[in-house]
Amino acid sequence: MNTRLRLWIADYLASRAPRNDGVHDFAARRGCKLLAGTALLLAFVSAAVGAAVCPAGEAKKHYWATSLSRAVDANIMQGLYAAVTRGEIGWLDVDPRRPLARLAPSINLILYHVGGNCYIGPDCDRFPFSQPTDDRWGERERGIDLTDATTRKIVVNDLLAIVQRADRIAPADASIGVHVDNVHRLGAQDLAALFNDYLTAIAAAKGQGLISKGRNTGYIAKNNPRGFKRALDQKLLDSVPFYVISENATLREDGRLNGQSRIAQDIGRCYGIPVFLKTFGSDIAYRIGQQDPPGERGREVHVTREMAREMARLPHIAGVAWSVDEGRYHPVEFVQGAPVAPCGENCEAD
Repeated sequence: MNTRLRLWIADYLASRAPRNDGVHDFAARRGCKLLAGTALLLAFVSAAVGAAVCPAGEAKKHYWATSLSRAVDANIMQGLYAAVTRGEIGWLDVDPRRPLARLAPSINLILYHVGGNCYIGPDCDRFPFSQPTDDRWGERERGIDLTDATTRKIVVNDLLAIVQRADRIAPADASIGVHVDNVHRLGAQDLAALFNDYLTAIAAAKGQGLISKGRNTGYIAKNNPRGFKRALDQKLLDSVPFYVISENATLREDGRLNGQSRIAQDIGRCYGIPVFLKTFGSDIAYRIGQQDPPGERGREVHVTREMAREMARLPHIAGVAWSVDEGRYHPVEFVQGAPVAPCGENCEAD
């Protein structure tokens, strides 16, 4: 390689290097990063100008076993055990207030927190302010303001306690994390404030010996794909989420995902993060003949098991869970999707 080319590549890599201000070293947080040295220069030229070099490792399938209203469906749990036996990555995502299923080695544990809501009664009484949710959960939950530092600190302390408990019961080789709900009202900056505060608290607890120092810990991104993608694009998060959940996923009549689910799909494509879609048989995917005659609503097409299976065949979707209806959040089927590569595409131009 001639000197001029080496200098050009060095200048290019320097211009592409992520900002490192001591907190936001995004290259260390992403699975896909630029590597220094001669090996990178050679790979950089041989692959394509501007392409990032991915770390070694094969794409792996993921399996998501979840239920927030009762025990995880027995068939889904069997599928989880089979997946980790095959060497795939398995996630058990449940409400910690319910008895936990048997935890086999290598099963990662994710525990639920109501997040941007509180439970009416003593739980809500801890917060300086709460308000009606004005939705189907309003009889037992109220909304809280996660943009308020005092409120956020209470929630972060809850999350820290959840992780400490998980650290005591999870297999030694398991990753553990939190499933924070009701963050759909937050923008990118506020999402980053919440999860960075959480990550800072976890790091401090590890330093104090309250959580195993070698434990891989994190969080998942729930029901706010636009906000999380902006936070990732702007390099606001100190660590990327373990995976993304997009609920109420549907297929349009033309076979495309609904808007929020497409944004979640883009997160998988751009960042190599598993994307799980949550579907409900009570959701209407589209209507047939709603314009004929004018004013007619048309025949409703609901999200069926087969539609969920079709979603799982789409690119950058790691899996799809299907429930009979939204009222119980109890999936009775999980369909694995595409393997997840160690890193995603370069989507800076998106």
